[in-house]
Amino acid sequence: IKDCAKLADRVREEARDAMMVAHFRESARKRLNDENRDADDPDAMGLAVARERKVWTRTRLTELGVERSAFWGWPNIYTYTKALGEQLVAAEKGIVRSIVRPSIVESALAYPFPGWNEGFTTTAPIIFLVLKGQTQIPANEKLILDITPVDQVASVMLAVAAQACIEEPQLVHQAATGDSNPNNMDRIIGLVGLYKRKHFQEKESGFKLLNEVVARLEPRAVSTSSFQKLSVPMFNSAAKKASSLLDRAKPRWGGGRVVEVIDRIKTSVDRVEEITHETTEAFEMFRPFTIENAYIFRSDNVRALFQRFQKDEQGLLSWYPEKLDWYDYWLNIHLPGLKKWVFPTLEEDMRAQPKRIYTYRDLLELFETSTRRHATRVAMRIERDGRKEQYTYADLRELATRAAGFLASEGIKPGDRVMLVSHNAPEWGMTYFGVLKTGASCIPVDPESSIDEIINFAQAGEAAGIVMSEKLYAEHSPLRARLSEEGLPARLWTFNQVFALPDEQTEDARIALLPQRVTAQSLASLIFTSGTTGRPKGVMLSHRNLTSMVSMLSSVFDMSTKDGVLSVLPLHHTFEFSTGFLTPLSRGAQITYLPELTGDALARAIKNGHVTGMVGVPALWELLHRRIKNKLYEKSDWIGKTADAMIQANAWLRDRTPLNLGPIVFSPIHEGLGGRIRYFISGGSALSEKIQKDFQGLGFTILEGYGLTEASPVLTVTRPENRMLTGSVGRPLPGVEVKIADPDPSGVGEVIARGPNVMLGYYSDETATREALIERWLYTGDLGKIDDDGNLFLVGRSKEIIVDTNGKNVYPDELEEIYLHSPYVKELSIVGLPDGPGEKVTCLVVADDEYDIALSRTELRRRVEEHFREVSASLPYYKRVKVLHFTDIELPRTATRKVKRGEVVNILQALESNKKSDKSTPADRATDAESRWLIGIVANVSNRPRDEISLNSHLSDLGFDSLMFVELATAIESAGGSISAPERLNEAQDLRELASVVSRRPGAVPSEGPSGRSSEPRFDEEEIYVPSLVSVAGNKAGDVLQRLFYDRFLDTHYEGQSN
Repeated sequence: IKDCAKLADRVREEARDAMMVAHFRESARKRLNDENRDADDPDAMGLAVARERKVWTRTRLTELGVERSAFWGWPNIYTYTKALGEQLVAAEKGIVRSIVRPSIVESALAYPFPGWNEGFTTTAPIIFLVLKGQTQIPANEKLILDITPVDQVASVMLAVAAQACIEEPQLVHQAATGDSNPNNMDRIIGLVGLYKRKHFQEKESGFKLLNEVVARLEPRAVSTSSFQKLSVPMFNSAAKKASSLLDRAKPRWGGGRVVEVIDRIKTSVDRVEEITHETTEAFEMFRPFTIENAYIFRSDNVRALFQRFQKDEQGLLSWYPEKLDWYDYWLNIHLPGLKKWVFPTLEEDMRAQPKRIYTYRDLLELFETSTRRHATRVAMRIERDGRKEQYTYADLRELATRAAGFLASEGIKPGDRVMLVSHNAPEWGMTYFGVLKTGASCIPVDPESSIDEIINFAQAGEAAGIVMSEKLYAEHSPLRARLSEEGLPARLWTFNQVFALPDEQTEDARIALLPQRVTAQSLASLIFTSGTTGRPKGVMLSHRNLTSMVSMLSSVFDMSTKDGVLSVLPLHHTFEFSTGFLTPLSRGAQITYLPELTGDALARAIKNGHVTGMVGVPALWELLHRRIKNKLYEKSDWIGKTADAMIQANAWLRDRTPLNLGPIVFSPIHEGLGGRIRYFISGGSALSEKIQKDFQGLGFTILEGYGLTEASPVLTVTRPENRMLTGSVGRPLPGVEVKIADPDPSGVGEVIARGPNVMLGYYSDETATREALIERWLYTGDLGKIDDDGNLFLVGRSKEIIVDTNGKNVYPDELEEIYLHSPYVKELSIVGLPDGPGEKVTCLVVADDEYDIALSRTELRRRVEEHFREVSASLPYYKRVKVLHFTDIELPRTATRKVKRGEVVNILQALESNKKSDKSTPADRATDAESRWLIGIVANVSNRPRDEISLNSHLSDLGFDSLMFVELATAIESAGGSISAPERLNEAQDLRELASVVSRRPGAVPSEGPSGRSSEPRFDEEEIYVPSLVSVAGNKAGDVLQRLFYDRFLDTHYEGQSN
């Protein structure tokens, strides 16, 4: 032991050698650059060097420990140090002691129940790999693998302890089975093979024929040399060579798409290398047990001890290794126990783990590091006023510093709060970081806020200043006077003032006013709820809250300098702020902004703006979905229905195999979206299963997140895997804990969460803070449940629970998901209406009149009613919908597309009271050609029958929101129309007002759009085992099918820039 201590001291001394320190500095610089950190920061470099020294020291000590263990005849450091410990015990005098030394401990035979085990066992990894397809096991067929059930070992320990109470026991008791009932490796491999066959033959998922074939591929013992040449090590070596070749194949001049393709292939190859390396290491770790140590343990002392038991006490402790039936133990006890208790953990370990991303101390460290490291790269771009603008990271740093200097010269100091009111633009981010550089915090405000709302926020947040864009300043011209009238000290500035270039001396003087550093817990953003009256609730997010969120998101979304994000959602929303602003900036990616959200601008930005990802709410994906479907149906109904079937087939294929034929089969759609999209990220409200499944079938990856502003804002997110997890909002982000508080018998309860991203509290509102944060847990008010894999499923809000007259709780979101599955139902909402002391389950339905246009209105509603009767028959009575009403207008929703249940209740109460009537008459119907042209476009965009729309129809009743107005403008222009006053388009209340700002060129003919929808083919929700050879062949075959489909049927060609 003293020799080992001296050796450790020599290694630590070597680590302080100047040459080694230089080596550590070089490694530290590389690591800092890889982590997007500033390698020139002395503090960061000092910590990184210390870490490299620690890693090297640990690695070197491990190498020397393995060498010393092998010299003294031990297979690893664990057994060597354990032997040293036993020698210390043996040398100790004057105490009663005994060493109980078990062999390999595995699943319990009977206690506490058959198959019980806890944690990592020796046989589990090898058996797990066999079930995953490994057939060659490096093993000595005659070697005895000495296995002892854990409850048998416990019995030996208790027996020795009992003896030690009355007399000195033997020094060593070996709890083993190898000397009386040996387990040879060839027999064990044979039993595992039998279990594998049984496992695949009883498997309900996948193709039965394939499962049968896989069941017959039995494992077998092979020599070490055969394993090295023909099994996992060979594939690992091939993957390494392929990865190296791909690195060399990258064009040095950049390469564009070529580099993107190579990077994608290399990612897959590197994953193969990682898995095969881990598999090889697993077999190498267990080599002493399966190949080398051919000796037999003796349990003579244990047998002698148990023979001393009196006959009436021999049944109290179970020790009977010679009676064990190994066939029964392996197939009926041990292997089922591993499947239940151990394999889920191994399954999780085998998944690609998120990268560990450095968490910046504060947002200013993030900003300074990124803008210095990526100084020459483009950070932001926008096309406005007929010209393209782009800003590098160096420009971003310079302009943010200029903004900070201006604000400091105007009296903004650490601890102040500055409001930021602007639409999305590069100046928004520059100003935000400018505010932080002064030591102040920022209050981002919705650019659509009224003057009253801005005044209210300024009062509640005690704002010292307000920065606005020129456009909003002009639109809010009375604001300065109102601030004075209200006696508010907030000063008002525009972007032009903030970014005006002063002379060099003035700028230097301003910069000298800036503080050196802020603390991690300093307030960064103060985000208020909307409202013109009352005191709005302000969420306080610190620098550490937001840098933690960036780190978490970066570990899930593999973003780099090759990526570009299109910013569509308003930046004052924390979802866009964290996911579409801070995270891309921290990774050196590009952000593209739109001067206005129009169809042409959106298409042009996606096509030409190097966009690889988009963040949006369901309304955006619904808009994109409608445009894609309309394009497919414009050719003909047959082509549209064929495409629908192909979409559903590819979604089914992706759910069950590694195959994704979407980018091949629907390549024109992918190219129309720039051809670089890696994933879409959705948040804000629940995403329709239909939209999600169609994007899945088209070959896109759309991820859904859940959270709230108080969590900065993301708590969970679905992962970028091939399989779609319907109804789930994914697993918690790394570092976030999510659990269900007070779950009911079905596992449903309030979702609570904690982590470094959870807010500091509510501004100047201790009461609200104490209600929301209890022992650092954030109580979300949302109801949900968590499955065995850790995926969160939301079922509603606690305040939306329906309680019937018997006190039964009904969760509306859960029922909506059940009743929604009908092609005749477009959307629905379930609420509770008063019913004596309780509530009755009531549903408002919008029928899908486009699913089968041959059906009359009466027949369509009859089929919906029949669907409800069938679903209700399968539910407990208290969960059934008791009252069903129909409406022809889209359900009322918030800006983020959440159904306004309160308004639904009002509609249903009106219908119940027979107060609602249809005010349109045949006389109101438009008859002139110009009106029919406009009605056709509105019907197409709103997906409504033409005969239900007149010039008196209110656009809000037709479901128009801001994104649908964008789509309407694009449709009008595409149909040969023009908008005389674009600023008035969104202000139109009905079609008559709309017609006053729209005109049409003579002879222009609008598109009629889709006239029908095909029924969706239904498939089993099972995963199919697909060998890699079949996967490759399938992708190649898809290429041929795609060419036939587009060349023969779609006659594909490209025109212009629209998608």
